[in-house]
Amino acid sequence: MVDQSPARRAVARGGARRAVATGGARRRALVVASTLAAVVLAGCGTPAPTTPPDGNGSGPPTQAASSPGSQEPGGASPTTAPGRTVTADNLLTTEDIYLDPAYQTAVEMPEGVGRPVNQSYVCLPDDGLASLGATAMVTRNFGYTVTDKELDPYPKSPLKNEPIIYTQALQFPDEGAAIAARSRYVTWIKACPDTLTEKGYSVDTGQSLKPTAINIDGGQADAGMVAYVKPGATSAEQLYWESAGVTQVKDRLMITVSLSWGEDTPGTFDTSDGDFIHPQVILIGESATKLST
Repeated sequence: MVDQSPARRAVARGGARRAVATGGARRRALVVASTLAAVVLAGCGTPAPTTPPDGNGSGPPTQAASSPGSQEPGGASPTTAPGRTVTADNLLTTEDIYLDPAYQTAVEMPEGVGRPVNQSYVCLPDDGLASLGATAMVTRNFGYTVTDKELDPYPKSPLKNEPIIYTQALQFPDEGAAIAARSRYVTWIKACPDTLTEKGYSVDTGQSLKPTAINIDGGQADAGMVAYVKPGATSAEQLYWESAGVTQVKDRLMITVSLSWGEDTPGTFDTSDGDFIHPQVILIGESATKLST
């Protein structure tokens, strides 16, 4: 959900489609549906090694070290011993991205648009994802098109024509390495308000969300959100709302970064809050399903 939408609905639980709304006191977002599917653990053994596709999860396979949008964060050699890897099949698609259907449609963004893949989250350190030690990574980012300009609450949003969702699927040598990488990413989420303050950003701590464990079947997930104004901004009313989620299933991680801009919070991580659930919760649920394939 991006730039907030005008209405909301209820939440269906269990195996049903989960309704999600974003928005705030001034604008309540239209609900979007999603299936928070239980993660089906892969039990069919170790597949043959596959060279990761390019950073957008499309195009002919290339060596990860030379692919423009895909890299080997841990510096692993392309000749690493055969083992599990991640491919485009493990990435989210536009069908997994839930925006306001009243005026938005999700689109896959071209490679090279937006932030560099190694700095996809505003609070990553200089070495970014490369420090996590993954053996393979594939990425795909998403933006949106406006289908009804009259319903767009933020026609001058700086996020137009930019990615609003950054995703990376990462493969690790084993489950222990994936757990360690998830823990490290969570420390960056926890430190994000202080990190931005040191860089001259104005952080609205009252509307930010502290790192929270998100329940998924078959894995572990965490998410946090920071509300901020960039250095030099002339208005403190229009905030960036940036959430980061990290989902771990066995020896894999999915990083999901979601951005919106405007006056209204995208929601909460508390799934008991019904129609005010943050869209990051939906991204994490979909990520768990993708990582299990």
